[in-house]
Amino acid sequence: MPLAIILYPTLKPYPKADLPAATSQRDRNLQDLAHLRRLPEVERSFTAEGRAAFIQAIAALELRAGELDRAGLAMAAAKAVALADNGHTNVLGLAGSYGFNAVPIRLGWFADGLFVIATDDERRQLLGGEVLGVNGRSTADLVEALRPSVGGPANLAREFVPNFLISPELLHAAGLAATANGSTFEIRLAGGGAGSVDIAADAAMRGPANRFLWPKGNLSPQGQASGWRHVLDGVALPTYLTRPEANYWHSYPADDLLYVQINRVNDQGPAGLSAYLSGMLDAVAKKPVRNAIVDLRFNSGGDYTLTTDFTRRLPELLPASGKLFILTSANTFSAAISTAARLKHFAGARAVIVGEAMGDRSRFWGEGGVTLLPNSKIAVRYTTAFHDWQHGCSLSQIKTCFLLNYVYGVSAGDLRPKVTIAASFADYAAGKDPVMAEAMRQLASSQGR
Repeated sequence: MPLAIILYPTLKPYPKADLPAATSQRDRNLQDLAHLRRLPEVERSFTAEGRAAFIQAIAALELRAGELDRAGLAMAAAKAVALADNGHTNVLGLAGSYGFNAVPIRLGWFADGLFVIATDDERRQLLGGEVLGVNGRSTADLVEALRPSVGGPANLAREFVPNFLISPELLHAAGLAATANGSTFEIRLAGGGAGSVDIAADAAMRGPANRFLWPKGNLSPQGQASGWRHVLDGVALPTYLTRPEANYWHSYPADDLLYVQINRVNDQGPAGLSAYLSGMLDAVAKKPVRNAIVDLRFNSGGDYTLTTDFTRRLPELLPASGKLFILTSANTFSAAISTAARLKHFAGARAVIVGEAMGDRSRFWGEGGVTLLPNSKIAVRYTTAFHDWQHGCSLSQIKTCFLLNYVYGVSAGDLRPKVTIAASFADYAAGKDPVMAEAMRQLASSQGR
């Protein structure tokens, strides 16, 4: 009975929607809002103030139910759900081309701003251009305006901004575009000079998504659509962009150095992640490996129990004088944060986090699941169990902490990068990786190379 009391809030499913068929857009929206109103029954990250604000926001939306198209409902729901202020608690799939229209360009963040990294062939002259603003608003203003639509830390909201900017439909719903059919981009072209470019939107190429969509996936030219151009076409790709489709892989850049990239904490192919990493470490044990680099920059999470043995064994295999570099970005999320925390904990002073701040706080709510609003099929992620990878879970938190964290959890301390560094656009376009270069520089310095 005590275990059932502890587990029930974590395993409690979202209430089912048993609704009659609605005949008008207003009634369909009201049904969706009635379903969304039940979020606090399962969502455990809400504070009392956040819960009250959420209920008030839903009530205000119900008064406007007849005015909202699907994009309008999605953006309004996103602002309401984001009041939980938890990175895992958000409306999912808010991205151009996934159930919403999109202009035929793709954007990427760099240390020096937002740049066009891919286009259809017709707009190839825009490749490498810096986006200064959209629809009369500066890029900085747009980041601020879209911040309330994404729960969690500010850098997570910024990470997703390119998804919104490529969809005039989403921008119009957010009050950031005069029309849902196209947008005006202010772009400083790679060849010099700046100007306004009107770009019409294409209909969505894919159906609605019920997962987080990470813009960093566009950084590699591999897998791009037929007929599109990419900034890195013809460029020798840096290591971290060579295998974005692989959940995990490794190499030895030097005889004494292991590099392993884990892009998703999920099984793939004939060897599951845990077995793959175990076999890799068996091989490492027979080699003169002194240092390791674990690249989690594209890792949005999965099942962290698949990396628990790896995160303990890898530090054990490195000598006391060795280094373990953990490469992170705002795309490093959920189970990737757990993996980074365990690596840092077991490596101790030998661990060095390099890159950008991860996409969620070190103390966050996770687990739970996804519910679809019954008519619009808008996906909402809710959370039911607490994670504390900074201090670890205490017995006083037994009713809130994810129970597996009492087996695998650690108190890793500060998970911010020891060295904060991001690629400039010029470095990226030249095929350079300053994050990896920093790790290699530190290794050379520590070993007198």
